[in-house]
Amino acid sequence: MTAPVAILGWAWRTALGADVDAVFTRLVAGDRGVVGNPVATSRARAIAPITGAPPRSRHDRYLRRMGGFAVDVATRVATEVGLAPDLRTGIFAAVGGLRAHWDDMLPALMRQRDDGREPWANGLREIHPFWMLRHLSNNAHALLAADLGARGDGATCGGGNAGAQALAAAAWALHAGAIDTAIVVGYDALLEPELLVELTERGDATRAEPSMLVAPYAATAAGFVPGEAAAALVLVRPDDDRARRARATVAAFAGVGASDGPLDGALAALGPAELVDGAATARPDIDGAERIAIAARAPAAVLTASAAALGHTGAAAALIQTIALGVALERRVAPPVAGLVEAAPGPLRVATAATVITATAGLGLSLAAPALVGAVRVSLP
Repeated sequence: MTAPVAILGWAWRTALGADVDAVFTRLVAGDRGVVGNPVATSRARAIAPITGAPPRSRHDRYLRRMGGFAVDVATRVATEVGLAPDLRTGIFAAVGGLRAHWDDMLPALMRQRDDGREPWANGLREIHPFWMLRHLSNNAHALLAADLGARGDGATCGGGNAGAQALAAAAWALHAGAIDTAIVVGYDALLEPELLVELTERGDATRAEPSMLVAPYAATAAGFVPGEAAAALVLVRPDDDRARRARATVAAFAGVGASDGPLDGALAALGPAELVDGAATARPDIDGAERIAIAARAPAAVLTASAAALGHTGAAAALIQTIALGVALERRVAPPVAGLVEAAPGPLRVATAATVITATAGLGLSLAAPALVGAVRVSLP
């Protein structure tokens, strides 16, 4: 288990907006950032995209859209907490991994000749000269480090539970004394056309229209809503003088599940909880197993699911859950599982309406795959 660290500030960009308090109010109201997929031929009919574009930046030539959101949220939170450039500040980034963005390549490929002649004239000249640079997984990390003067130890983590990995790495670096301040930023989009094909063919992503969605933890749930998000936290050690103005504390666990199951492994590492932000896979078999595993260790917990409103956000999920849990604990209210009218029978109370909580500890659980788990535990300072 990772030792707790203090959260000085947070920022996010989600399908429901960018202001943390305003978005949380919408979560409590049961709002969903789900819209119809404009690509008529896609089987993924419901998606949860971020609306709009990131602020214009001198880095636009090097960053794709989600990288721009990552730089924006990290810069915002650094400004909010008054972070000064420091050799002892490290950046820990979480990205979905290297993916080929074939939509960028279509203008270059659609007019190519079968014999391969004149490829430049037939489209290759339309590829952005920095196309490959824009796809590097550590772009946002490097540009942020330059902008913020963060020259301490750091890391870029990739994959479905990269957010929990980045949080855990940042916490260990802080407790080891390698750095004094950590900026953790996670960003991901599960909306690339080729990724949506994979998610729908595997049965992970729902094929339902937004008006026909069945929420996670319902007996007839049939897949989650793919989404996108970016989030950032500033962390310090609990004994740091700055921790006196912390919003919350967080501990993170990331890795392969124990032999008794990945959910049990994560829960054993983090202990019992009274508020749980669930994995919300919207697959009854996995949702049911999750409820059983959590109930075995925290039978009185209230189960909510930020992903039901914001969509599944991959590498950003652990940070999104950390912020949602932190605000929930500050406000003493658990948001409902958006769209859920009646939960499937089973252990553990699932929130179908906003629920008052008295807990001072919580657990956020992000399930990347049946064998990979990232989990975070949030508590008030």
